[in-house]
Amino acid sequence: MKLLKRILLGSALLFSLNVVAEEMEPTFWQDLLPQVDTVEDPFAALDSNQLYDLGTIARYRDAQKVEGFKPSEASQKEMAQLEENFAKSNIDVDALFVQREKIMQQRTKLATLPNQGVLNKPHRIPGFITPVEMEGTKVTKFFLVPTAGACIHTPPPPPNQIVLVEYPEGIELVSLQTPVWVEGELFNEATAADVNYSDGASNVETVYQMSALEVELYQMN
Repeated sequence: MKLLKRILLGSALLFSLNVVAEEMEPTFWQDLLPQVDTVEDPFAALDSNQLYDLGTIARYRDAQKVEGFKPSEASQKEMAQLEENFAKSNIDVDALFVQREKIMQQRTKLATLPNQGVLNKPHRIPGFITPVEMEGTKVTKFFLVPTAGACIHTPPPPPNQIVLVEYPEGIELVSLQTPVWVEGELFNEATAADVNYSDGASNVETVYQMSALEVELYQMN
């Protein structure tokens, strides 16, 4: 009877562990992006010539902010003509520049803020290893990145598209092209670390960190 109880208890425990494992849905990189308000982009309605002229006006206005700037009479006439052309097309240049600032702020948030909804929860994330620290042949600290070779062969992704992972147990690095699954609790802590490579180093910033419970070679769930 005791043996039967142990078997049943063991079976129940194994079943519950399987259920937990099955419930661990993968978290993908787009899930790490913050939820920000959409800002209307009026520039999409402009043609290439209008965009060029708008850029010319923007550069002129930036130059006006520089102490000692003295525009020529020709450049003043050119700017007046460009703004008049926009006015004839019912395009408010000043309103466009205000909207440009809003768009820039939105893009900054999209690139640098964490998604509060994923913080302090367990996640299983696929990606590629960019080593930061090693013990022998094992990687014990690394950046998890969405594309192979990021931060080494290509510029770093945005800070909220990188996870700094601590994994004291270490994992043998097969290659930078080998995808992995990383599992653990995700938390927000802005930090930077150097990634060293053959001809230099790159300082990489992230807003996510994780103390990994498991790192394994990628297999489809």
